[in-house]
Amino acid sequence: MNAAPITVAPQQIPAAYQQALRLQNAGQLQQAAQIYAAILRARPLAEPCFQLGHIAARTGRRAEAATWFRRALDLKPRQPEIWTALIDVLDGTEKAKTVAEAQRLGLIPSDKSATALRKALAELTSGDRRKADRLFRKALEAGGDPIPLHETWARALFDRKETEAALKVLAEGLAKAPADPRLLLTRASLLETSGRIDAAETDLLAVLDARPYNPHAWLALMRARKQPPGAPHVATLEQRLPEAAADPEATRYMSYALAKALEDQKRDAEVFVHLDRANAMTRRKFPWNFQEDHDFLRDAIAAWTPRARGHSGAAPIFVTGLPRSGTTLVETILAAHPDIAAGGEAGVMTPILHPAVQGWFTKGTEYDAPAIGQAYVAGMAEKLGAEAQGRRTTDKSISTYATMGYALDTLPDARFVILERDRRDVGLSIYKNLFRDGTHRYSNDLGDIARQIRLFDAAVTAWRKRIPQAIHVVDYEALTADPEPHVRALLDFCGLSFDPACLTPERTERQVHTLSSVQVRQPINRGSVGAWKRFEGPLQPLIAALDATRYDFG
Repeated sequence: MNAAPITVAPQQIPAAYQQALRLQNAGQLQQAAQIYAAILRARPLAEPCFQLGHIAARTGRRAEAATWFRRALDLKPRQPEIWTALIDVLDGTEKAKTVAEAQRLGLIPSDKSATALRKALAELTSGDRRKADRLFRKALEAGGDPIPLHETWARALFDRKETEAALKVLAEGLAKAPADPRLLLTRASLLETSGRIDAAETDLLAVLDARPYNPHAWLALMRARKQPPGAPHVATLEQRLPEAAADPEATRYMSYALAKALEDQKRDAEVFVHLDRANAMTRRKFPWNFQEDHDFLRDAIAAWTPRARGHSGAAPIFVTGLPRSGTTLVETILAAHPDIAAGGEAGVMTPILHPAVQGWFTKGTEYDAPAIGQAYVAGMAEKLGAEAQGRRTTDKSISTYATMGYALDTLPDARFVILERDRRDVGLSIYKNLFRDGTHRYSNDLGDIARQIRLFDAAVTAWRKRIPQAIHVVDYEALTADPEPHVRALLDFCGLSFDPACLTPERTERQVHTLSSVQVRQPINRGSVGAWKRFEGPLQPLIAALDATRYDFG
């Protein structure tokens, strides 16, 4: 049979984009282009257009590249990187006119600067750090705007786990522009992800001194730590929120931020006033297609038949569960073991596996399970680099629960750890947190959250019947009440010896890129167990829907 065309569901777009980037960086341009095209069929976005332009340019198709870059500019007309990429593939009068227009808009410094930065990023990806550094300095010397140059370079270094080098680059940028909000926010994010909360808070306050209504700074500041009664920053936020009414994005972010702070202060009667407003605004921007998610799970599970093949020799540990169910805690427990390298929300498997699964249950198109397993192992090795050599890897990508049987076909030695937690606590935590825009689209309505929870329950029940030997369930409430026996059972299931370090995961020094980055740096505790009881009244739509909703996937 012919290979089925790749399809990407809207909720799969972030993971698919990251996988396409990895393929592109590895020189697998055709495969990357197919995923970018599938993303664009799901939603018009500037980023895949931008990357398709780079692929066309790399293979000498400059006119096609220009078309893709212009499509990207239609979607993001003030993005300097797109302008510089477009200019790079133009010639003559057309190039001169485009340069003049971009400079008139104040969006590019010079053609040479942007080119040098792109080359620097390419060299960093290929592993030549010294050459990459020289090219970055060349980009600065060519007259490039130091703000985006320092930010882009710092993030690239941080993604390669070179945290101190990234912070040094940001310090250099801030020496030239001490109060720049963009650089301060970037540094605060890197510091918070690395567990340096005090330093992150200092940068966030500096942003708010210059931009009193900056929504990202307010949300990050309130999330960074518990806000005690009488905290002056909370009082300031309460004052600023109504003043920001003319700016919907500021209102949305600041409402989430204030709800979190009021919960910290136990002003429970006020919390849902702000949560309901913020979630209603987010839901209008990013509606959920329940039927699409339901049908994918139903059909994928119904069509699965075990395959006695796959890529052996790799035994990744997939940690999955509902968002806010404790998956970050469990991965951090595992990552404390010396034989484990933590992959975090790797996003490697879904873009490879989901199109194959969909092709199988919609058209009966066979897929190459060993090749998918090999591609996954290669993607994780690229993501983690030397850290993964000689060690097992964890992968905390939540969407794995949907296709566990297929993932096991591709990687027969894989193991799946599933978190169970009181559904009311999970639902509350989902509702009160702002996820990355466009992801977890069910998270902004209590009834939708209940339906997603029951979809998850039905899928996990079905997979536990089919592949019980590969699945281990961790009960969050039991784990936090008496950690050691549950940690021992978890390690035993994964084929790991017991290590006392796994009982103190808060000592981790690894980067944690999730909403739980602050919580996992605290000792295992039961602070959030039963939190739903404080909000039993406003949570009634969730509780009622949980009681009334059930799905069965066999």
